[in-house]
Amino acid sequence: MLPIYVMWIVVIVLTIMLLVKVAVKKEADTKKLRDLILFLGSFAFLWGMLGQVLGMIQAMGAIERAGDISPAIIAGGFKISLLAPVYGFTLFIISYLVWFVVRRMAK
Repeated sequence: MLPIYVMWIVVIVLTIMLLVKVAVKKEADTKKLRDLILFLGSFAFLWGMLGQVLGMIQAMGAIERAGDISPAIIAGGFKISLLAPVYGFTLFIISYLVWFVVRRMAK
């Protein structure tokens, strides 16, 4: 999940840079920065999904080797596996909102 945290920091910094560019300098040429923010949000979501899939594959292998596992342990592991996609999807929503709002402000 470290890459998703790094993407959060990068998106926050880029958003601040973008808002300063739009508010202070009144620049309308922000397309590249807007698109980069949207790309990083999308990539964070995909990275989270990849992390979940790889974690589930490893978990299923461990369950197969262990034999009989209680459903409570499986449910707990599944709950933990959903954290990466949730963080990635949250970043995607935020980056999409930033992209949409700044695109409207630039017009």
